[in-house]
Amino acid sequence: MKNQGQVSESLGSTLRSLRQQYGLTLQEMAEKTGLSAGFLSKIERGASQPTINNLQKICYVLHVTINDLAVPNLEEPASREEPSSKLPSLITPEQRSLIYNLNDVVKLESIFSSSSDYKLDAMTLAGGSAEYVSSKHRYDEIGIVAQGAMEIQFGNGQVFVLNEGAALLIPSDTEHKVRKLSEGICISFWFKLVSEEDNPGI
Repeated sequence: MKNQGQVSESLGSTLRSLRQQYGLTLQEMAEKTGLSAGFLSKIERGASQPTINNLQKICYVLHVTINDLAVPNLEEPASREEPSSKLPSLITPEQRSLIYNLNDVVKLESIFSSSSDYKLDAMTLAGGSAEYVSSKHRYDEIGIVAQGAMEIQFGNGQVFVLNEGAALLIPSDTEHKVRKLSEGICISFWFKLVSEEDNPGI
């Protein structure tokens, strides 16, 4: 699997390409995301690693899901087949595509991303009280805790505790914050329901 430095460079190149396809300058992008133009420039050059929250803000403006930024695992090109709606598809943990990894405290991996209708991610929270803040995104998603426990807080004050096996539907355009509650790592899977309106043609 690629290291985080290589991921940052690939991520920055992808973001720059998407921004240019939309005809947005760095300053215009900064105004829409609330991030500084200098910081966005560093991200595009691979010189700075954004938080997941910042990535979500950028993705929201560019009308893409965070999965679209995933870096494929090129070490096993023949072992991973693109999922088909007509054939079973097996993706092992080693074949996931890394989206983000902050010192192994917060790690986000893409499992299925080729479908235009849905995406599936795996999120691992480790370390102390790991916390990851997500801005609004344009799609509904369902989170399922496979190991450990987490707390999800919404902007309206609602708080949900998800223990192992619990699932939660998060509507589109809903700000939420995720925090690990368990002593050990917390692993969750996120199923994203993407409509054509979420990914308009550029």
